Amino acid sequence: MSVGLRVLPGGTHETSVGGFEVGYSRRVGSEVRLPLADAWAVPFEDAAPAREIRSYKGQHNLPDRWWSSTVERHVGYESWLERDHVLLLDFDPAVVGITSQPFWLFWTTDEGRSLSHAPDYFARQCDGSAVVVDCRPIERRKPRDLVNSRPHATLVRCSAGSTGWSVRLTPSW
Repeated sequence: MSVGLRVLPGGTHETSVGGFEVGYSRRVGSEVRLPLADAWAVPFEDAAPAREIRSYKGQHNLPDRWWSSTVERHVGYESWLERDHVLLLDFDPAVVGITSQPFWLFWTTDEGRSLSHAPDYFARQCDGSAVVVDCRPIERRKPRDLVNSRPHATLVRCSAGSTGWSVRLTPSW
């Protein structure tokens, strides 16, 4: 069963933050796409993963699933670093919900190229705020990701505004 998200028509760049839209899958199977500014109220902790975590022979990372006592289901991870983050989220008493690969963030570059990015985790906290986690350390990010760091800047800017989200980017160790 594929839980990947198809590109859906709809949404408007005029009402989105910086031209960004969020696409996600409900656990019941329907897919939704909306402006980032409207995503603050979405319970992403209950969403299905926006993309499938794959494994294959010869893979250098370690994809698997962590049994979360917080959400009483498995939460996927693609590396030991992600596993460590989901473990910390699961043991954090302020966290009441966690999901991996919570949504796709869609945007168009100034050159008109469509891009997308799926953060690693979304965690809801008991006060209703949320944390979006992206685990790839900066020294492991591809040059195109550093040039196109606009999605992270937008998420950080939104977290300071109406979304109530904070954003954690994994620093260099």
